Amino acid sequence: MALVLGCASGLAACGGESQESVTTTGKKPVPASLRTAESASEDIIDLALQHDRVGVVARAKVLKAVADGPAASALRTSGVPAPQIVEFQRRAAVVARVAAEAPLLDVALASNASFELVPGFFARYDDPVPATVLKLDYLDFAAKLRSLQGDTRALGAAVSSLERTWGRLRPDVVAAGGEKVAPLFDAHVDAMRALVANRRPAQTQKEAQHGLDLVDEVESVYSG
Repeated sequence: MALVLGCASGLAACGGESQESVTTTGKKPVPASLRTAESASEDIIDLALQHDRVGVVARAKVLKAVADGPAASALRTSGVPAPQIVEFQRRAAVVARVAAEAPLLDVALASNASFELVPGFFARYDDPVPATVLKLDYLDFAAKLRSLQGDTRALGAAVSSLERTWGRLRPDVVAAGGEKVAPLFDAHVDAMRALVANRRPAQTQKEAQHGLDLVDEVESVYSG
C-alpha cells in the first residue's frame, strides 16, 4: 500500500512558514495536548517497529483525537495559522486510517510525518528543551525508517538535514553544559554521513537508533 505522507521535507515546503524560527514574548508552557501528540507519534513508530499492531491502532486513535480536538484548540490559541493546523490533522488522520491494515513500516513513516510538525509547534511555547532537539529526534527516526525502506535518496536528505540541524544547535548545547554529549553527537553525524549509501542497512539503522538515544542525552542537558 502506497501512502501519500505529505511534505516530507518540512512544513515550509507545504507553503507554510518554518515555525522553528518563530519568536514570541510571554510564551506559555507547552500544552499537555501537544505533549500527548508528541508521545503518541513516537510511540506509534516504536510499536510499529516492534510489530505490535494492536498497540499501533490504539495510539493512532489517540493521535487523531488529540490532533482534531485539544491540540488544534491550543494551536489556534497560540496563533498557529489554520493551514498548518489542518495539515497536522490531515497527517494524523492518515496514521489513523492506515494503522490497522497497512504495512507497519508505512504506518511508522506516516506517524513520523505527523511528528515532523511537532517541533515547530513546540517552538511557540516556553520549554527548557529547545524545539530543535525534538527535530533531531524526527530526523534520526526518518533516517532509520528510510534505511529500512531502502530509500537512499530520502535517507540522504534526512542525514543532510540532521547535519545542518545539529550544526545550528551544537553551540547552544555546549553553552548549556553539554560538553560531553556534543562530541558524541558529532561522531554520530559523521557516522551517519559515512553510512548514507545504505550499503550496510543494519549498521545504518543501528547508528540511527544510537542517535535517538543520544537525543535523550542532549535533552537531559536542558531538563536535568
